[in-house]
Amino acid sequence: MSNHHADQAAFSEQFLAGQRYWQTSHGRRQWQAEKQCLHPLLARSGVQHALEIGVAPPLLAHDSIRHRISWAPQRDLAEHPSTLVCRPEALPLADEALELVLVHHMLEVAPQPGHLLREAARVTSDSGRLILIGWHPLGIAGPARLKRCHERFYQRSRWLTPGRLRDWLAFIDFNIERIDYCGFVPFENTPDWLLMETWGRRHNLPLGRAWVISAKRQMCRMIPLKKRFDPGAMLGSKVSSMACMSHESGHEPSHDIVQLMSSQKAHDTPNHNSSSDIARERKQRSPTAPPGVMA
Repeated sequence: MSNHHADQAAFSEQFLAGQRYWQTSHGRRQWQAEKQCLHPLLARSGVQHALEIGVAPPLLAHDSIRHRISWAPQRDLAEHPSTLVCRPEALPLADEALELVLVHHMLEVAPQPGHLLREAARVTSDSGRLILIGWHPLGIAGPARLKRCHERFYQRSRWLTPGRLRDWLAFIDFNIERIDYCGFVPFENTPDWLLMETWGRRHNLPLGRAWVISAKRQMCRMIPLKKRFDPGAMLGSKVSSMACMSHESGHEPSHDIVQLMSSQKAHDTPNHNSSSDIARERKQRSPTAPPGVMA
């Protein structure tokens, strides 16, 4: 078996394990925390087309999103006929076709997480948003992951820090808008009346089980330079440029400039009688030849 088929088999196994995890009480509690953390980002987004790449039940089931595209790696794992079935690092979509792309806990289990991130960024429009959700290695679940690394599927995956994701996003020309944390309940039997989730989200402490990163494409805005209108350039006259400068400064042209313009105008005016005047002047100056002598 080649490495590609081995990676795909391991990924399919992780996909099925993830589906089973999100159906447990611990998974449903974490899913609810992530949904509450994601709600402010979707409340007034006005998104028309969105894509969700993940294993859990859909998080983008929001009224403001008109068209949501779900994803599955295989046809037998698709929930409905309109599901996008493909490899996560090869999306059959046009460039900048979506206004929102959500990658939900997929960078930890994907065979090529860098290719997946680049592909998700490719289909995100310039004005769109790329949202990433992943497990936080520096949160309250980090020590438990080191101690029991084979108990749950998410503890067997590759956890990425927000700093590393910042570098990956900068490489594909994306900037992080904000980072939120969720999943502050330390134990499964922690009562809800302690309000640990509410208190942790209110202060956005970097101790949650998961992080939620919202990123947008880095845009380089160019300011066009306006050319100043110069009448002197059209007339080919230096004096006209001087008069234009005086007009722009708000002052009347000086007497020297007016006199210079008048003299130049007189000099530039063609004289139609110049040839006849020159002939008449030569005739007057030439001496009269004596009789019998040819001039």
